[in-house]
Amino acid sequence: MDQANTDPDTKQSKTCPASPLKLLKNKRTKIIATLGPACEDEHIIRKLIESGVNIFRLNMSHGEHATHRENYLRIRALGEEMGQAIAILADLCGPKIRTGRFKTGSIELKQGETVTLTMRDMIGEAGLIPSQYAALADDIAPNQRIFLADGVLELRVERIEQSEVICRVEQGGTLGDHKGINLPDARVSAPAMTEKDFRDAEFAVQLGVDFLALSFVRRAEDVELLRNWLQGQKTQAVIIAKIERPEALCAAEAIVEAADAIMVARGDLGVELPPEEVPTAQQMLIDTARVQHKPVIVATQILESMIEHARPTRAETTDIFHSVSSGADALMLSGETAVGAHPLLAVQTMNRTIRHAETYLWQANAFGAPPNGSSLAATPSATAPGTTLMFGDAVARATAKLSRDLMVRGIVVLSRSGTTAAMVSSARPESPVIAVTTDARTVRCMNLLWGVIPVLATEDDIQDMAELARRLAREHNLATSGDSILLVQGFHCQPQKNHPSVTILCT
Repeated sequence: MDQANTDPDTKQSKTCPASPLKLLKNKRTKIIATLGPACEDEHIIRKLIESGVNIFRLNMSHGEHATHRENYLRIRALGEEMGQAIAILADLCGPKIRTGRFKTGSIELKQGETVTLTMRDMIGEAGLIPSQYAALADDIAPNQRIFLADGVLELRVERIEQSEVICRVEQGGTLGDHKGINLPDARVSAPAMTEKDFRDAEFAVQLGVDFLALSFVRRAEDVELLRNWLQGQKTQAVIIAKIERPEALCAAEAIVEAADAIMVARGDLGVELPPEEVPTAQQMLIDTARVQHKPVIVATQILESMIEHARPTRAETTDIFHSVSSGADALMLSGETAVGAHPLLAVQTMNRTIRHAETYLWQANAFGAPPNGSSLAATPSATAPGTTLMFGDAVARATAKLSRDLMVRGIVVLSRSGTTAAMVSSARPESPVIAVTTDARTVRCMNLLWGVIPVLATEDDIQDMAELARRLAREHNLATSGDSILLVQGFHCQPQKNHPSVTILCT
């Protein structure tokens, strides 16, 4: 279908010399890169786009608004110049709990010793750890665990005395300034959005970002809080719910339904869950999102070693393969591009690994498989008679099956709001999907969807969708004269009102 032996790294398979490996022309899984000091230069951003970045992330936990504004304008200008619908994601901090500062910059914790976590505003020292979270003593209880510095250090609560939490050190080591505090056994009372988050969100929507990522989501109401606020701002920024607390797993279906997309944020999630449970949680979240036609991002430590080294570990490239084969829409790089020594190499490594994984899956006829343990009709909204989701599921799955059975070169979808494109994408068709819209914001947001090539068109263009579909298939090198493509339009609403169609065209 869309294979070509043009990649310089894939002239011949080393494991089977007689059978050259031909990569797919278009990668399906999208790449998100975090901006930071290592990649803010215009030349590097251009190279990152050329190497496969679809979305750039502005991390509101770091940097000043002025710097984020400069980066935003730089990306928009480059995207327009390069003819790429590059999207921008602003990632809100959320109620991140951290230690304060220490007199000497750090202290040593020794296993078995007693230390005190204090809510008082003071400088820490040996045996005394200041906390920036004022409600810590109220949220925690005796015998509960406290993790410090991404779970490297562990404390056990012995007793609570007003604003002091007295603990025993279970796992010792060096504790520095402003390190993270995780409370895996407690229910954190802090609101989903802090005062800083509201200021950052207001700044981001005024800039015009496409996505807002909400950190430490615990329940659907957290997402609704942000959505109601956005409505007051008269903006339609897409909400990405970051799943990084264990209690969010229990409310996963409701959170996915409330959000527009989710992110499996394995940093804090990996600290608060036993490590062996993280892969299962990741797969469950991916399946839940696909059932509801919501994009899902896998993030954190994907190519962690490339922050310092020019080559990844074998485990890291295997992690990418697993995330691709499990159905993620996008993979996100954080420190690898923001502060790493090799930001461009990290993106190029991810791109190559994704393409190799997808070629294997395509050859194994693994595209089009429904989420694990699901018939794509597992939620009440999907099974209610006459609902949009049930009808969309049927047409999306039929489209995916047609693309495989007829070996069509591409699927062209008319999708004004992105809903139709999301449904077709969630069915994971073998053919690339060109999604056409007349809305500039929608074309950027569709960059998050698996397998979708977003295209901005005019109202005049879409008057003759059949001719437009043929032209786009040729322009994107998916088809030549005589090849077959599919044209999909009008099935995202009630069929009796919109006359949906899936049309087979010859280019």
